[in-house]
Amino acid sequence: LWSNIEKDKGIHTIEWDGLDDEGLPVSAGNYTVKVLSNNVIYEWEGAKIGNTSKNLTGVNRYHGLSGFFKFIIHDEKIYWSNGYNEQRTAAYSSVLSNPQVTAPVLDKGAIVKYIATGENKVFWSGHDVQANTSFVFATNQNNNEEYRYNNAMTYDVTYSRTYESTLDLVQGTDSYITGLAYHNGYLYVARQLQNSIHVLNLSDGGAVVHSIELVNAPRELTTDDKGNLWLISDESTVSKYVIQENGQLEKTNLSLSSLEEPLTLGFNKADNILGVCDGGTYQQIRFFNVDNGVEGTPFGELGGYANGPKISNNKFYFSDSKSKDFNADIFTPQYNHASLAFENDGSFWVLDTGNNRMMNYDNNRNFQDKIQYTPDWLMMSIDKNNSSRLFVDFLEYEIDYTQENVGECWILKNNWGFSIKDEYNNSFGRIREPVTLENGKTYFLLTKGYNFVIAELAENGIRITDKVLDGFNWVWLEDGTLVYVNPAELNSDVFWEKYEINGFDNNDDPIFLGGSLLAKRANVVSNEPLFRYGSYLSVVILDDYKLLTFDARPEENGMGAGYHLGLLNTNDNTWIFKTSKATGQNYMGEYPLDGRFDTGNDVHNAGSKAMAFGNNIIWGYYGEFWKGGFQTNQYAHYWENGLLLNVFGTNWTKNPNGLSVNRFGGDLFVPFEGMAGNAITPYTVFNPINSNIAYLYHSDESWHGGIHRWKISNLNSVQEKEISIILN
Repeated sequence: LWSNIEKDKGIHTIEWDGLDDEGLPVSAGNYTVKVLSNNVIYEWEGAKIGNTSKNLTGVNRYHGLSGFFKFIIHDEKIYWSNGYNEQRTAAYSSVLSNPQVTAPVLDKGAIVKYIATGENKVFWSGHDVQANTSFVFATNQNNNEEYRYNNAMTYDVTYSRTYESTLDLVQGTDSYITGLAYHNGYLYVARQLQNSIHVLNLSDGGAVVHSIELVNAPRELTTDDKGNLWLISDESTVSKYVIQENGQLEKTNLSLSSLEEPLTLGFNKADNILGVCDGGTYQQIRFFNVDNGVEGTPFGELGGYANGPKISNNKFYFSDSKSKDFNADIFTPQYNHASLAFENDGSFWVLDTGNNRMMNYDNNRNFQDKIQYTPDWLMMSIDKNNSSRLFVDFLEYEIDYTQENVGECWILKNNWGFSIKDEYNNSFGRIREPVTLENGKTYFLLTKGYNFVIAELAENGIRITDKVLDGFNWVWLEDGTLVYVNPAELNSDVFWEKYEINGFDNNDDPIFLGGSLLAKRANVVSNEPLFRYGSYLSVVILDDYKLLTFDARPEENGMGAGYHLGLLNTNDNTWIFKTSKATGQNYMGEYPLDGRFDTGNDVHNAGSKAMAFGNNIIWGYYGEFWKGGFQTNQYAHYWENGLLLNVFGTNWTKNPNGLSVNRFGGDLFVPFEGMAGNAITPYTVFNPINSNIAYLYHSDESWHGGIHRWKISNLNSVQEKEISIILN
């Protein structure tokens, strides 16, 4: 009769016309009117988990679709890139005295990866993947504005900005840049797959004066203060070249032959040392005298995460056994590179690549600080029997619920990804459905091909069992029961099968009883709220016999125009309630705050998950392509009887930075309070020490670069009143 309406205390009158939600007359008889009231409070605490930024929101926050790719230190600034960053720039700067605040360099543009500095300029590699074109552009160090060279070209990046000054513009499939270095007026540009190094004379307006093609697969360049250029070539060679007065290179006899997988170089002028991040079996920073190549004491735990998943400040994740082919497209893997830069006093910063952390150490190698954010990720989960264990892809965060400040409640505890091979590395199926079972061990579902396999989070890393689950439509319940659901189609049958746990075998693998029928809906009609293809499966059981179901899809294939949330009685397979009715695909209004499920506004992918905690039910709506190609981050909160408590969250039309859309993105994608992108895997938990408080956690692609948390408090304010009436 009404939903999510504020009313003052006192007497209120409303008339019921005797019709049901479908507009059909109900039969005469005795009925109960239920009135649900509440003063539940919803507070967005920010996306602070996995992000060390000083600012809660706004343009000066660390965030991005991709993780840190490269950084360089010059004077009192850090310049850094993050590769591909949809609708935003991929170039940034930060000040060493205030490192948890960053500033964008230019606006939406090309893919940006490699960086060099000189002549009060910063040189950035750019790549237009749509046009197979690479180039270098320069910005001023004092104001981050573009600098124009005489021999530069104007270049219009596909779907992006126009660069007024591009140098060394090269077209071709293999043209992307793999290294930049500056020395004494010359800029060196490496292209690994073209076996070339272009030498640009900046004093001559940026003209290419040499094309060096005698180096095989050059990448990762740096210079020292004695007129030498160091580069990585082939698979594992680091060589020293003398820079001639005209910019040419003369090879020396000095090569560092003991390296296994050199990933990046950095020069420490305070100690006359070349630092090399070496992956493979080392996972260390190795140090060499630039005059004679003599190796000093390496830094970092030998072997890194091959020794186990536990995080520490002196343990690095530079690479692993996954594919390492250099990939120039927008989805460049984040495990085939590293970054290292020294300050003038010999202190240094290093990219702990696999954990997406820029780590800072003094000149005695003592840990000082870190900069961290969480890039594009879609999978988030929480152990169903231990809410302090939160997982993002293969990262595990530990949440301390005694700490009220969300920015101080988390630590990065484990990285489980090191031992994972390509066949298990699916971005939609990393650590899914984690649950600690009665034997004290934690298991989860891991994707392999088109199936799930059961795996364990063991002490030394992930242990993959031989238990394979057919397909992806599985949910693991708290008691260890596995539930399978087939997606609904019009006029078909939908069944829920349960496989109860029956102890453990000699390998500590869970044993399951044969499947039995949990529930069934026969001959499905169009308005039923059932799981369909293309959405995330939601299965929750309340009071042992109430099955929560959710249809997250828009209207398609004859379904979706009816209800989207339901509670099914598993004893007789009848609906206890159906609610969250569709707006209709022609609806073009504001996001509905009355609990309706928006199937209009041109949405393509609509809902995320339905969740339950205690007497509470919440479903999410991420609204991909909602209202002109953008997104929402909205949530509907229901009571166990199907009555709406509230709708909270936000969407892109609430952006305080303005809603104008132009080809450069403008201010449209500046992070604002509560906004997230593609939050497809939210999760709700009670505060384990205060049942009047619950939390909603969710992912983000990637407005804020961290795990979001909403505090849902004053849950005890929910009251239900009943009035008996007779309809004659």
